[in-house]
Amino acid sequence: MARRIGTRILLGLLTVVAVLLLTFVLQYVMPGDPARSIAGPKASPEVLERIREQLRLNDPLLSQLGHYLAGAARGDLGTSYAKDAPVVPLILDRLPATAALAAVALVVELVVGAAWGAWEALRPKRSWLLATLHVGLLSVPAFSLGFALLLLFAYKLPLFPIDGGTGVTKIVLPGVTLGILGAPYYANVVRDSMRSSLASPYVRTAVSKGLGRRRIVFRHVARNSVPPVITLLGMDVAIFFSNVVFVEKIFAWPGVGLLQTEAFANLDRPLLTGTVVVVAVVVVLSNLAADVVRMFIDPRIKTEAL
Repeated sequence: MARRIGTRILLGLLTVVAVLLLTFVLQYVMPGDPARSIAGPKASPEVLERIREQLRLNDPLLSQLGHYLAGAARGDLGTSYAKDAPVVPLILDRLPATAALAAVALVVELVVGAAWGAWEALRPKRSWLLATLHVGLLSVPAFSLGFALLLLFAYKLPLFPIDGGTGVTKIVLPGVTLGILGAPYYANVVRDSMRSSLASPYVRTAVSKGLGRRRIVFRHVARNSVPPVITLLGMDVAIFFSNVVFVEKIFAWPGVGLLQTEAFANLDRPLLTGTVVVVAVVVVLSNLAADVVRMFIDPRIKTEAL
């Protein structure tokens, strides 16, 4: 098991380094002049050149990359061009808001997805209404659903505030947006896992012993649906961060996603790279945690790891 975890950690480190390199190179070739963005459209060529020298923008790509990697190894992700502040504190200041939004979204998608999947698994035929809703949610972009919920429940029916910021009432719409979009994935996993368990020999044995339907479902079938759901939780973090940028922008939720959009608009390379690296680290750690939990609760994986 220790070897398996060590392999996961090594692969995670390689993933983070690969993401960092790719992000850095893409920003280097991306059109736009960070010096112009900092100094403004009326800045003189002398001022622009001075800024480029200060920010090492005139250095070759490998030199800039080496300087950045040396700082990253010390925990220094650079200084934001637009905010003139270290990148790490800026991200850490926004991370709790994104974590709170993630927690609400995970609760929504787990509750809705598990109930949805269990309902379909225990029915002989699949509901066409649920199947249509399933396909519809999988095809709706995050920003479209976010705008629809904002229009309906904030403008037409003023049930929730629209001024952005954090708070219990302000987290409902963005949390539901992210959670509803993730629910079909959990419904699929729970439905397929429960149907596989219902058709297994040990369930037929339990039925032959006269055990009640409710006891069979909760004691045998539902328990076997937990490991694949945990695996999906680890993978879901990556999907979440791909959608959180749009959702936080729509609802003005002050998290890492909104910070990332601000950095992109300002051509703030250190801040943009820092947010991508931090997100990559969070995704890797989430997948590692999901793998470790599965090793402890699933005997088959524990046997493979030995």
